[in-house]
Amino acid sequence: MKKIMKSFYLFAVLLLFHNSHLFAQTQNDSLQIRETVLNYIEGMETNDPKRIEKAMHPDLAKRTIAKNKEGIEYPANMTAASLIGYAKDFDYTLFYKGDVDPKEPLRSDVTIYDISNGIASVKAATNKFEFVDYIHLGKLDGEWKIINILWAWTGSTNKWMNRK
Repeated sequence: MKKIMKSFYLFAVLLLFHNSHLFAQTQNDSLQIRETVLNYIEGMETNDPKRIEKAMHPDLAKRTIAKNKEGIEYPANMTAASLIGYAKDFDYTLFYKGDVDPKEPLRSDVTIYDISNGIASVKAATNKFEFVDYIHLGKLDGEWKIINILWAWTGSTNKWMNRK
């Protein structure tokens, strides 16, 4: 029985190593994930719907926690289609921190928390926008796409939050 178990364990280990390339994280994956997230963030900054569309999976779910007039919190949802549709004409400078010079170059901080088996978890923040995104990506047909975004305001100095 011990001999059979040893053979089974050896076979399992060999099978795992043989197929490890299917799940391996590569430097190229990290670069592609960063590029995908920057297409989304910089696409908003430059009103470029093609860059945003390139980054998004069509089934994107983008959410934040909002409050209604009674003060009850709820998840507010946005789809890929609405995000891409807004991108062409929306004034994203309304989301800038109150003290940001609009001419200042956008700097994005993309932190990859984990890449595992074709999925990734990322945090994205910028020097200009007064929000932070927590992003889930999936690798589909060899391309990284944003599938989920949960975002939150990081302050209250922007024009959007202070509109009347």
